[in-house]
Parts: sequence; structure tokens; C-alpha cells
Amino acid sequence: MRKGSTVRWLLFLIGLGCLPLTVFLIDIQPRVTSKNLEKLVSLGINLSAATMTVGLILGGVLLWINRRRRKALKRYPWSSWPVNYIGTGRYEWVQLLDQNRQPVSTLILSTWPKDIGKLVNHNTSEIWFAGDPMRYGVISRPGGGDLRYAYRSSSRTPPQLTFRTNDPSDQPDRSTPPPPEYQLTRERGQISMKPVGDSHEQSKRHGGKDDNRYPSPRMLRRVLALIIDWMIHVGCGVGAAIAVSPEFSPEAAARHDWQHLGVNPVVAVGFFLAASAIDRIIIQSIFHTTIGKALFGLVVIRPQDGKYPSFGRLLAVWLFDVYLPLAILGNGAGPDRIGDYFLPAVRRRDVLRGSAT
Repeated sequence: MRKGSTVRWLLFLIGLGCLPLTVFLIDIQPRVTSKNLEKLVSLGINLSAATMTVGLILGGVLLWINRRRRKALKRYPWSSWPVNYIGTGRYEWVQLLDQNRQPVSTLILSTWPKDIGKLVNHNTSEIWFAGDPMRYGVISRPGGGDLRYAYRSSSRTPPQLTFRTNDPSDQPDRSTPPPPEYQLTRERGQISMKPVGDSHEQSKRHGGKDDNRYPSPRMLRRVLALIIDWMIHVGCGVGAAIAVSPEFSPEAAARHDWQHLGVNPVVAVGFFLAASAIDRIIIQSIFHTTIGKALFGLVVIRPQDGKYPSFGRLLAVWLFDVYLPLAILGNGAGPDRIGDYFLPAVRRRDVLRGSAT
């Protein structure tokens, strides 16, 4: 688990440190008189902004994945599973099998391209697994060794033509694959096989519109809370940008002359992101609510189990929201389970009522 932790934290902290550096360079750029120095400051702004973006996004994602690994190892014990290996050259999967060598679930491995086939391959018949087979977990070789994060993916499914097993007699019939009749269910610390239909109500997404576990009306509250949070974040960004801009012209603002306003919009965006991160990550990880949600008695919960999200989960959601506009404009790829990055907001009294019962 300690392998690569220094690199992950260093990458994230460098990206975080480049945020005030970018704001500082943007602030001093208008006051630079030398052309050569102005070019140097402009180059520094571009490099610092690029390093900040890469460091925060990549470092944050790597830290979040490592946190999921630790959570899986703390919550679940190691258990031995027979497996089938499925690989395409770019992605690899392990199919967990029960005692009768019937498929239980198929998990995709979070593996760098250069490490494909190193931990498990077509010669692997058994692995160690710690986690929930129907969601995510950590795999390793029998006896311990390197670790891989594995998870269920709805968008990336293994191709049937590359399916291989060690024993040809174990090849399943792929013409009409039967739907799974049983799945592993964890109750009171015990994992058991139960019919799929029995756990439908428990696997229902928490906080949805039709979820009667949170009966209080909250649609209007969520809209108003979102508006207030945005007003606070934008106000902090604009106010801080005006405070650090000595050339700010109130007369230009009164005339709506934005070209001579004297405020760098990049500085305002930087302070806006900082205010958003403080409110949505730090404050929300402590009090489970933002300033706007707190005014209307709302808290955020995890959709899969109704519990409060952790700091790592809130960080991942915030980074996803920052990345989402860029992905839409650039037609970039998104996560496999995009619903996990939209945390539902419910009334706090409904959460307290549910925990009491």
C-alpha cells in the first residue's frame, strides 16, 4: 500500500501549490515594465496553470484510488477466488467464480498499459480478493504481492472472443448466457449467496425522487441551496480578485466598461475555485453540508448506501465537476459510473430518522 504514495502526494501537493503561484504571477503581470520579463512571467503563468491542472486532477485521482484500496482492505478480509482471466491488450478483467466455477461477477482491473498481464494473466487460476464482488475490491496473488484495484464497469465489458480458461472443458456456453440467479450479499459482517431479487430494495439508489426512505420534499430546497452556494463562490472569487487588483476602476464597473475594469478574470476564476473547494470539500467533509445547503437543512449522502461521503469522495466529486465542462467542450472521456459523482441532497432529519430506526 505504501508503494508510490510519495509520488501521489507530491504530485497533488505540487498542483495545489501552483494555485497561489498562478494567482501571484497573474497579479504581478500588469505591473511588469520589461518586455523580456513580461514574456518570462507569461511563460511562468502557463507552466504553473498546466502543472496545477495536471497535479490536482491526476494526483487527486491517484489518491482517491489508493483510498478506495485502503477502505476495501479495512472493510473486507482476504479470500481466495478461482478466476478466469480476460485480456484485450489495453484492458484486462478477472471473472470471479464460485465453488462450482460459475461466474459471480466480472471486474476490470485498474492497470497501467505497461503492467497489463504482470499481476494476473491467462495462466492465473486463483487470486486473493478483498472487497465486494458486486462493486469493487483489491486483488493480489495467492500469498500476497502487488495489488490492483478492481471494479465493476458498465461501459467497458470484456469481449467474448478473447475469453480463455486453463481447462477447455470449463469453457462456458456464450450463445445464450443465463442471467445471474444469485449474488453475494454482505449482512452484519457476513457474506452469503442470495437470490438477486431479494436485495433489490436494498440496492436501490439512496436519495432518488422515488425513494420513500427520505420522504421530506427537497426539490425547491436543493435549487435554492445551489443558487446560494454559487452566489457565495462567485462573490468570493470576484471580491478577492478586486481586493488584489490595485488597478480596479469602480467608474468602469458603473459604466459596464469591462475592458477597462482593471481585474484579471483568471484571478477571479482562481479564487472562485478556491472558495468552491473550501465550501464543498473541507466544510462539507466536516459538517456534511455546504453553507447553502445548511440554510435549508440539507445534507449530502452517498447514493449506494445513504452514508455521509468521505473527504476523498468529496474531493473526487469536486475534481469531476471541474473536469466536466472541459470534457464536454473537448469531447473527453468520463468515468464508468457517472451517477456516483452526483451526490443526492436530502433533509438532515430524514437521515437522523433513518439512523434511529
